[in-house]
Amino acid sequence: MQVVIHKNSRFDSLDALRGVAILAMVFYHGMYDVCDIFGYKLAIFNYLTLLEPPFAGLFILLSGVSSRFSHSNVKRGFRVLLLGLVVSAVTIIFMPSQGIYFGILHFMGVAILIFALVRPAVDKIPAKAALILWALLFIITFTMPVTHIIGIPGLFGFTLPAVLQNTPNLYPLGFPDANFFSADYFPIIPWLFLFLFGTVIGIPIKERKLPEKFYTAKIPFLAAAGRNTLIIYVVHQPIIYGLLYLLFKIAHFG
Repeated sequence: MQVVIHKNSRFDSLDALRGVAILAMVFYHGMYDVCDIFGYKLAIFNYLTLLEPPFAGLFILLSGVSSRFSHSNVKRGFRVLLLGLVVSAVTIIFMPSQGIYFGILHFMGVAILIFALVRPAVDKIPAKAALILWALLFIITFTMPVTHIIGIPGLFGFTLPAVLQNTPNLYPLGFPDANFFSADYFPIIPWLFLFLFGTVIGIPIKERKLPEKFYTAKIPFLAAAGRNTLIIYVVHQPIIYGLLYLLFKIAHFG
């Protein structure tokens, strides 16, 4: 998989896609707060839960793509991981029932660091083979953290050994025990495979092999959100929670 290096630049289309993903996550978390924290059950939330994995997946995929543009994935990875640890500390201290122990920021920080470490090896895999490999691994491990099965439940698969299901503190890898809970949970398996898929498709994007319109399209609002995803992710929950607290507790809405 030969990588041709070009001068780094930002593409509005990529930023806009990232903006769609982060704004969708903000909306989902707002609905989650309304329904689960403040107890106002909304029927629409049952359908929104089905949309969380696709939008989170888009966020992770684009993070993989962005790893092809980063000047230093090591610095970027540690910065994202540090923000994840800050989010954990805040939720565990102030909202222990909604503690985040390995959320999407933790995952992305670790995934970026893993990619920085294994990049010379994975770049030797032909692009088409890499796409098939990472897609297949993602598909057969997608339900593993919940079902403890590698495969496609109902079609084929094998159950993980009991030691992987019952050992505490293996949750970052994708092996949560029965007592584990995290309000936001994105383990290394399966999501690393989607991230690595993104690093592969990031190569032709960086080499400007997509239709030229992809590189020239301008979507200012979404692109601006996409350029500030980390800031939005860190601050959106305190802002949403504060507004909802004013609405439901002080104004006695509903």
